Amino acid sequence: MLPELATVKNELSFSLSEANVAPDPDYFVKHYAEYLPRYISKGSPSADTMKHYCNQIDNFIRWCLERKCHPLSMNDSRMRVYRDYLINKGYQNDSIQIKLAAARAFFVTAKKLGVIKDNPMKDISAPTVRTPELINFYSVDQIGEILHVFDKEPDPFVRNRNRLIVMLMAVEGLRNVEVHRACVEDINWEACALMVRGKGSRGRLDPIYPSEKTFEVLDEYIRSIPASEEHPIKKDGLLTPLILSTSNYNYLGRVSRNGIRYVMNEALKACDLKHHGFSCHVLRHSCGTNLYQKTKDLRVVQETLRQRDPKVTARYAHVNERLSHRVTNAIVPE
Repeated sequence: MLPELATVKNELSFSLSEANVAPDPDYFVKHYAEYLPRYISKGSPSADTMKHYCNQIDNFIRWCLERKCHPLSMNDSRMRVYRDYLINKGYQNDSIQIKLAAARAFFVTAKKLGVIKDNPMKDISAPTVRTPELINFYSVDQIGEILHVFDKEPDPFVRNRNRLIVMLMAVEGLRNVEVHRACVEDINWEACALMVRGKGSRGRLDPIYPSEKTFEVLDEYIRSIPASEEHPIKKDGLLTPLILSTSNYNYLGRVSRNGIRYVMNEALKACDLKHHGFSCHVLRHSCGTNLYQKTKDLRVVQETLRQRDPKVTARYAHVNERLSHRVTNAIVPE
């Protein structure tokens, strides 16, 4: 039997009025993560994106409390002090952009909910990130050096895992987040193909067809995983993580993005290839640069890196042109 229309209207009115009540400022600061997902990544952030935003917002809140300042009492002047603090701490411009973007999302959420009237981040801009014309990359020989760093690793599981991370990034062009999100279920052994869970909140699946060598390393890695009844692989729901952690608190669970960075940084240091400003993304640039040098085909590079904008891919051709043709040779005095 259907409920009376008046009853339905009353219940609906109650729920809507309840939703319109702004949370208490102190409650919001402690529980902002309950509301944040509605206002970032078009309302459907991934768990990884949420973790990233929350880490940065927690750091901002901590900074405020250390100065005995309520986060929601911040105004334009105080936010400029926070911006100056980040600059003086020596953070790179792109890192400052990320930290300020997280703080902005915090205040946008608070304003949307009616907790604050004005957004103190409204006129605060981050330092400009200038993309250098010269793309940092490692040559094919240098990638080989990085792979050989793991030859001395006695544990076959660790050795094969680390080599696979390098192959996926430097040879197949995957991003850190894509290596992090990879699952065993994404592998098609018959077609020697791999479905890549791309960046973004939805992690679109794109098929790639790795080199035979990459699949050999992948096969060796899968065979060396020390899973057992006592230590099974920790699943993410129905999915089985591909790149696994060796840490005590997350043994055989999905490795974190910071874990991948740590492995790569240690390998780069071991072969003296770690330089200031170089990150895991240099391996992806290495794939694009080396592939263009071998093929001279931008379409191939664009498809391999799965880049939508051909202008982004064109950078590899431009860099190759500048490296190959040193035009000032013609005006060097004899």
